[in-house]
Amino acid sequence: MKLYRNILVVITMATLLASCSSIKKVTSKLEGKKLEVDPLTLTWTKNLEPSYESGNLPISLSSPLIADGILYAADGRGNFNAYNVENGRLIWTHKIKGQMTSAPIIFENLLIFGDDTGRVYARDLNKGELAYEFDLDGGIDSTPVTSNGRLFIHTRNHKLFSIDVYTGRVIWSYKRSVPYYSTVQRASTPLILDGRLYAGFADGYFVCFSLEEGQVLWERRLSPGQKFVDVDMRPVIFNEKILVGSVDDRTEVIVPKSGVLFKKLNFRTNRAGLEIGNGQNMVFGSVNGELIYIDKQFQEYKRVKLSDEAVSSLAPWKGGVVVTTVGKTAFFIDSNGMIKQEFDLGSAYSAVFGHMSYDDEFLAFISSRYRLYTFR
Repeated sequence: MKLYRNILVVITMATLLASCSSIKKVTSKLEGKKLEVDPLTLTWTKNLEPSYESGNLPISLSSPLIADGILYAADGRGNFNAYNVENGRLIWTHKIKGQMTSAPIIFENLLIFGDDTGRVYARDLNKGELAYEFDLDGGIDSTPVTSNGRLFIHTRNHKLFSIDVYTGRVIWSYKRSVPYYSTVQRASTPLILDGRLYAGFADGYFVCFSLEEGQVLWERRLSPGQKFVDVDMRPVIFNEKILVGSVDDRTEVIVPKSGVLFKKLNFRTNRAGLEIGNGQNMVFGSVNGELIYIDKQFQEYKRVKLSDEAVSSLAPWKGGVVVTTVGKTAFFIDSNGMIKQEFDLGSAYSAVFGHMSYDDEFLAFISSRYRLYTFR
């Protein structure tokens, strides 16, 4: 039943993400000549798939982490693993209670990650052992964030937690009352800015909290709809404004202190954008497979059609941008917006629902088929 529910959730996500945009702007697919050396050169892969009965297709929503020569990733068999990023050699493994549907993080000497049962783990990287673990009452679907010794986690059941990162003690929590049963059932990774915490919720609202006490300072509804209005996007800060969107409506530019709408952009996304051009511009992936480029005045100046499938994540790479989608293709786009490489994940059922991780030499992501891909 658990696998079946995961399949239904992901089908719902894919349907929403791939829904047609109301934007009628004419675009063209830009094709470039193939580079002599592919920007995405596959180094090694791992099959992380769990054992399953015929008819039950396992779906991965998790993301890897590359840090200090090690790649961290959970498999579908209840293990959290550390690999040598150079060659894929397994260094250590840790048994976890459930499946991972988010990404791990590192804070000082602690590797922190959570699973879909609500259990949070903190592994001491210096000692090579678990520092602590504890249970929250909802799945960890968003990547944790840290600030001033605090760990902030947004759970699947619409709760926010502020936790002492060194001990695992809960300092404050907030519960959002979400009346709708028809939600995508994902959770927004919070944004921390100037002593405030910003997070989206499944009822279509974007909320600002005081970081220390968890007091609601303001809230803003992003979607006028009634179902599937989730604000799952990780908010981003650009030119002193917050950019965030619902799966059901256009992306908004918001004044951080007041929550006042500064501008509404002409595209829909539920994935964080990426700064480019030395921070002078930003690129977003839309729910209908486009890249949208905006300048510091929040004016759109370029649009590139990649796919009919929604864009799921962006990463800077070799002077360009790597783009994953909820289809079976990843793209490398150069600094001029030209498609220089298309990497086929093989199976028609492959997609990328998580986020990419990268450093100066390697880039990795996990497909929905539990395939870990590592490039250099």
